[in-house]
Amino acid sequence: MEFRQLRYFVTVAQELHFGKAAERLQITQPALSKQIRILETELGIELFIRTKRTVKLTKAGEVFSAQAQQLLQQASEAIQLAKRTALGQVGRLTIGFTATATYTVLPELIRRFRVRYPQVEVEMWELCTEAQVTAINKGEIDLGFLHPPIDFRGLELYPILAEEFVVVLPQQHHLLTKQSLSLKDLAGESFILHPRSEGSFLYDGFLKLCRQAGFQPEIVKEVGSHQARICFVAAGMGITFIPVGLQELVSKDLVCKPIEDFPLKLEFAVAWHSLNTIPVLQEFLILMN
Repeated sequence: MEFRQLRYFVTVAQELHFGKAAERLQITQPALSKQIRILETELGIELFIRTKRTVKLTKAGEVFSAQAQQLLQQASEAIQLAKRTALGQVGRLTIGFTATATYTVLPELIRRFRVRYPQVEVEMWELCTEAQVTAINKGEIDLGFLHPPIDFRGLELYPILAEEFVVVLPQQHHLLTKQSLSLKDLAGESFILHPRSEGSFLYDGFLKLCRQAGFQPEIVKEVGSHQARICFVAAGMGITFIPVGLQELVSKDLVCKPIEDFPLKLEFAVAWHSLNTIPVLQEFLILMN
């Protein structure tokens, strides 16, 4: 039994007239009658009661008509779904992101993507940069919003922005009278940093700059969340650094100061595996351009 025969049968069942059905199908009436007879022979049942003037469905034909219409509808939907999947209009996209991404470009990109492709399921995982690189290589996520530099063997990288850092100081701090600070001004301070495992480039770069400035920094706390580090500053545990764009997270009880000659920046980029060619990923990448 072929879908073509089902379509022929359903058309005759709707018209109850072989001539009109043949006209709709754009085939000859003898060819249509032959295909219906082949279908009945294959099924081993009569689907129509034929007289010289009328065509009626048998009881078996009525049941078969309802089921055949469902099959044709499902086949049509399957074809459309496959086409839309190939165009990246349906499917699933798994995105990794750092906490910083939620304060920069990520919310707007996700909003625009969901408006354009409402039937794509977007799954999001908050992961540090190193964990995102691992997850991309394992195929666990499709793309990541992370902080270069990274080991990008096999990965594609699309830079988004780079932000300078400011230092966050508590109220009544002795450095508040200065408009901007040098790294030497921070010698002897207690530092609250992110864990090295969540960004070795920035961590090691900071230590190197401190040593070049003539001191070994005292790191009293390591925590991944920017908000948590800001909270610890407010609690009087030390000072920390945040990207310029996150200053809105800082309460009025704290003060942000720029740092002179501080070459480190928080770079931000999107990464994905070069072998990942799923359509929904390609559509998301197009949206970023």
